[in-house]
Amino acid sequence: MAPVDLENTTSDTDQDHDPDLEAAIVAAEDLTGRVDSGLEIDFEDVLNATSEDEDLGDDPVKYDFHRPHHISRPFQENLQAVADYFAKNGTIEFTSRMRMATDVEYLGLHQCTYAEFVRDLPRPTCAAMVDLPPLKGPSLLHLDLGLCFVFMKKLLGGVPDPEFTTRDFTEIERGIATNLVERFLQMFRKALSKIVPVESKLSGLENNPHYLSGISEASSLLILKFRIKLDTAEGPFQVAMPLSAFGPVREIFDPSDAKESRNSEELKGDRRKILEMVQGSGSDLIVQLGQIETNLENILNLSTGDVLDLSQKVEEPLKIQIAGQDAWLGEAGRVGNQRAIKLIQQLTKE
Repeated sequence: MAPVDLENTTSDTDQDHDPDLEAAIVAAEDLTGRVDSGLEIDFEDVLNATSEDEDLGDDPVKYDFHRPHHISRPFQENLQAVADYFAKNGTIEFTSRMRMATDVEYLGLHQCTYAEFVRDLPRPTCAAMVDLPPLKGPSLLHLDLGLCFVFMKKLLGGVPDPEFTTRDFTEIERGIATNLVERFLQMFRKALSKIVPVESKLSGLENNPHYLSGISEASSLLILKFRIKLDTAEGPFQVAMPLSAFGPVREIFDPSDAKESRNSEELKGDRRKILEMVQGSGSDLIVQLGQIETNLENILNLSTGDVLDLSQKVEEPLKIQIAGQDAWLGEAGRVGNQRAIKLIQQLTKE
């Protein structure tokens, strides 16, 4: 039997009940307080945990360039003010017009592409393309179809019971719905005018939102979402405006974008430095005598003395390219013993 080193062997029982270790732990707890915050952490589990047990949350989210997340807080606050005014004014307006309790509640701001927005809309529904100059281009209003029928019932003297029918408008219903949407549009124009004076125009009303056109599918939309409650019936109302539409009035809705940290002299200095840098950079300037299309076999058979018949006529001006772009037209000539080209017409200002 192999000898056992009794001096270097310690039983598990001795390790678990080391009086010096227990005394040290008690002293530390007396000084700092017991680590007992309700987390119930098992240090054996922590020491034995693997990377597979670690919760890293959801999968990485790809950056979507159609959703610029740089909308400033002043911009959001201005849109919030417009939405709050619309909700307050709409509640008063429709309560008076419908002669019954009506509530318009703002649910928040959402951002997505036009393609995603239209894809998520029910069909049929009530969607309208509108113009809000000086905002650039069209915007879109969406009113829940069932809620639209409830409004019609009340306007025609009926009982505003919830409507679950999903069908296209008749000609008479389309006229009533158009007037209803125009009223919503007028109230939203009034709310926007608290920030910047705008006009409004209804361009088209459709039950199928895919029939509406004027906004590219990749356009990023700012969507103001509302919930309208008419007695026991309720439904969504949304105003979708392209982010690019705010270009002409961006400095009003987003004053932070208009702030310039440099004064006019510093800006002039920046422009002068940029101009000097551009003027000192190199660029290819090519005068094109003409061009032809041919196959590879003819190109391989070319030899000294061959004549290429160009489509360029002798009296026609030659194209002058700068950095691969047609920039000037010119006439061929001679200066002393050197070939030369005379500029006669500029094709681009760039």
